[in-house]
Amino acid sequence: MSGPRDWSVAEPRRRGIARRILPAALAFVVVLGGVAYLRGDLQELIGTAPGSPRSAPATHHVYRETGPVDARCDTLPADPDADVRKTLNALSRCLDRMWTATLAEADVDYERPDEVRLVAAPGEAACGVDDYDWAGVYCPDRRVVNVLVEEEQALSTMFTLAHEYAHHVQEISGIADQQGAEVFDEAWSRRLELQADCLAAVTLRGVDSRVLENQLLLAEGETDAADDQAESYRRSHGSGASSAAWIARGKRGGKVASCNTWGAPADEVS
Repeated sequence: MSGPRDWSVAEPRRRGIARRILPAALAFVVVLGGVAYLRGDLQELIGTAPGSPRSAPATHHVYRETGPVDARCDTLPADPDADVRKTLNALSRCLDRMWTATLAEADVDYERPDEVRLVAAPGEAACGVDDYDWAGVYCPDRRVVNVLVEEEQALSTMFTLAHEYAHHVQEISGIADQQGAEVFDEAWSRRLELQADCLAAVTLRGVDSRVLENQLLLAEGETDAADDQAESYRRSHGSGASSAAWIARGKRGGKVASCNTWGAPADEVS
């Protein structure tokens, strides 16, 4: 795998698709036709027609009350590929610092993940998804970030880590949470995933320009494969073009407010 990969219970191991399909991994949702999920709080989303903006997540106070994220990480090794684990550990500490300062502006107490687990194989992850092909998984119940470490793949793995951290931020801030009727559909999943892509770009934009350049190339190069697997993935995670567009927004805007997928029209989260 050269890029972030989401876990889907419906998908067998196919590394060709894993290399092409980009938005990164989490254990909030898995999709094939219907939607399954691994946890409670983020189920309770309000919505209208499928694909339409979600009113409460779209107006969350964190968009109004936070400014540009201080996207720096001065402790990264000069050569990220020399020791990928060292690179990811350094980036993890920087992400904790960035999100602590940013969410404090909105009076949200940031809590670090209980664990950042850098694994050599899926079976070492905290979510029990060892049978599936993924690059990163966030376990909301245990607040564990899991990243599959691949040597000499630091750039894509750094994006995976930042994406999983974005899911952690969605969880602890309630940015995608709303009490009310449950609408846990593919459109909701796309908004969640594309927001995580965008938030990852917000935090990485000043860290190492090669990370986002690499990710944009991967997203823009995604093929329009017509097989059922690829189509199911696009329905639940968005197209490569949508991923690239939201990454570019995060890179350009540098704020949480740059990543309000919940208020975007359906054609921007397709």
